Amino acid sequence: MTVTLSGPSRAWLLIPLLAGVTALSIAACGTSNDQNATQHGTAPSQPSSAPKPPPLPPPPPVGKDHIEGLVRSVSGNAIQLTQRDRSAATVDFTPQTMVTELSSAALTDVTPGSCVDVRSAPQSASPGGAITAESVEISPAVAHRCPPPPGPTVAVYGTVDSVAGNDIKVNTIDLTGKTTHSTVSVIDTTTYTKHAVTNAQAVQNGKCMAAQGTKDGNVLRAATIDLEPCPPMGRPHHGLHLPWWLHRHHH
Repeated sequence: MTVTLSGPSRAWLLIPLLAGVTALSIAACGTSNDQNATQHGTAPSQPSSAPKPPPLPPPPPVGKDHIEGLVRSVSGNAIQLTQRDRSAATVDFTPQTMVTELSSAALTDVTPGSCVDVRSAPQSASPGGAITAESVEISPAVAHRCPPPPGPTVAVYGTVDSVAGNDIKVNTIDLTGKTTHSTVSVIDTTTYTKHAVTNAQAVQNGKCMAAQGTKDGNVLRAATIDLEPCPPMGRPHHGLHLPWWLHRHHH
């Protein structure tokens, strides 16, 4: 924004002159104060080093119980599901329940700090060590962490460090605390999905849902809920693409 001031040209000449006088006065005062402090045996205070950041908290507990099914109805905080074996189940949620929904995504959705699970294309390793991605699944980090998904099908997982062009830098921290840095290259045929954080209003009839939490009798108290579109025309669903916090206890 450009600011235009009006007034006689003499005023413009006085401004730098006054600024120079003010700067000299401040410098003189500062020198005098430093000399006085030295004469009285006190030195000017030095800035202290910045404190170290506190350690990251552990991921929040999500419970050991898991339910998948088709949403049949939602009433208040209770969700009625039909599970794959045709049995009924009830899931309760609270304002603290994390709700995510799977949807299609793009490379622009891969951002620093998010979690990714990368499945590699066949024979994808390049001479430079980069992995060519067949698919990239994006999830939000929980407590700044991205624990490992189950199974050997994921070539690279972890926290996105940076994205430059078609290269994604991923930092992986294993269960021993060791960090590995990987480069993932994406191509035109790479597919992307994301578990975007939403709210409980997204839980609607006809959607497939996976919930994790703690059972209280016949009711699951959900800590996390993940939603997905159900297969069209009643086709069998061979399992949800669960984010890592639901994968961890899923069998």
